[in-house]
This record gives sequence, C-alpha cells and structure tokens, in this order.
Amino acid sequence: MARNPRGRGSLDPIRGKSRGGGLNLLPLQVDQSNMSIGPGASVQLVVEIDLRTERIDVRDSTVFDVDGERLVLAQTQPAIKDFKLRKEITVTYLEEENDEQVRYGFPAVVTGFAGYDDLMLSRKVGAVAVRKRGDPIPYDLRRYYRVVPTSRSDLTMSIHAKRVNVIDISLGGVRFTYDADGLELCANSVVEARLDIGGIIRRIDATILRTWKGKDKGLQEDLSFAAADFVNLTRIFDQELSLKIREIEREDFANERPTHPSDPGIEHTG
Repeated sequence: MARNPRGRGSLDPIRGKSRGGGLNLLPLQVDQSNMSIGPGASVQLVVEIDLRTERIDVRDSTVFDVDGERLVLAQTQPAIKDFKLRKEITVTYLEEENDEQVRYGFPAVVTGFAGYDDLMLSRKVGAVAVRKRGDPIPYDLRRYYRVVPTSRSDLTMSIHAKRVNVIDISLGGVRFTYDADGLELCANSVVEARLDIGGIIRRIDATILRTWKGKDKGLQEDLSFAAADFVNLTRIFDQELSLKIREIEREDFANERPTHPSDPGIEHTG
C-alpha cells in the first residue's frame, strides 16, 4: 500500500456491492504506469451534464490512491451519492504543456465507496472509488458556456440548407429560431447543420433536444424555436468554434453586453 504523498493517512479496502448483494473487498496495490495523475493531485469531477438545460455539475476532489485503472478520490461536497454507483462521471485535471495549463479528462465509472483514515484530522473521511474507462483527451469545462452572436460576429448556421437565426451557441450546442413553414423539426431527430465560422463552412450533425413556439413563452407567435446538441464533433470544429466563441466574448466585454443572459453555466459545487 502506497501512502498518500501528503502523509495524511491510509485507505480501507474499497467497498462496493457485488452482484450477489454482498460486499467486494478490493485491496489497493498502487500501479501508476498507465495513469497521468497520481496521489495528491487535484481533480475536478464532472458529475452530471443536463443537455436540455446545458447545466454541468463540477465538483472538486483529490486523488488519494491509484491502482492501475482504478482511482480512489476524496468524497466531494456535496457528496456523490449511492445512486451514482456504476454510473459514469468524467475526471478532469490540469497538465502543463509548453508553459500553458491544459485540461484533460477521461470517463470513469463509480465502483464503490471507501473510508480514508486522515491522520491530521484524526478521523475517517469519505472517498469514492472509480474505474477509468477511456484515455484522457483535452476537455473544456466551459463547453456549455453560451455566447450570443450578433450580425457582426461572422457566425451563421443553416439546417438542411435552410438558414436559421442563432440565438446563442456553445461548444456543446445551439439555440435558434427558424421558419416552421420551410423547415420541420422534431425532438430527438438528428439533422445536418452547417456553420459558417468566419467564412469557413463546417458540416456537423446535431440532435434536436426540443422545439417550442414563441406564443408558448409569450414571444412573437409566428416564431419557432429549437435547441440542439452537437454530435460527432471533430477536433478542428472544436478549435474553430472555440476561437469564435472567445472572439464573441471579447466583443461582448468591449461593448459591456451580457454574453449569456439566460446561461445556467457551470455549477461548481466542490
């Protein structure tokens, strides 16, 4: 058993429910050869993403121990509950590359809960055990941070070759108005979207999350609205749209215009 580099204590075996309803005892033998983070590292856990409301629940944690593909993490505040057992979260962390901080993230499944003996506090603290399910890739916690483009933003979009009016957009998706007479959209359908980003046209698939009429929200009755989530993203698309979003942010800041008046944003609860 390797000690946490902070010298603060040791771990009980990880406890998780077995298929037979009992407990699995999984001894920790630390092997960090396949991990880019180790004991003592600070991490941010993406516990929940609600695509419909574009809310992302981020909680701070610390790595206690690593055993191959398994990690034991400090319990978060608020705590990760039992209902997340066998559910997927994303573990994110910062690495320095070329004198810059780059955030990476990888999917992990919650496999159980543990008790950690904190010698400094003379008490047992909670911990969460997870199993890594994929390789780390660059990860943006601001993926669902929305900006409101203007006619000067040089950003337009069409769906099935029909021009739509972008209300707000993020790396995760877009909300827009459209002409219901010329374009029929329904929830859960996948559509072909084309974004003109500064004169560069990129094709991207999008899943329609919901549609509604202006009259339903006390707005102009003949307006139709939709919210969509981008799927099958490419690194190039991510980079180009990210640069455009940053450009719109700077434009908004210069004009003292609110960037995302209805953006729920990131719920950082750690």
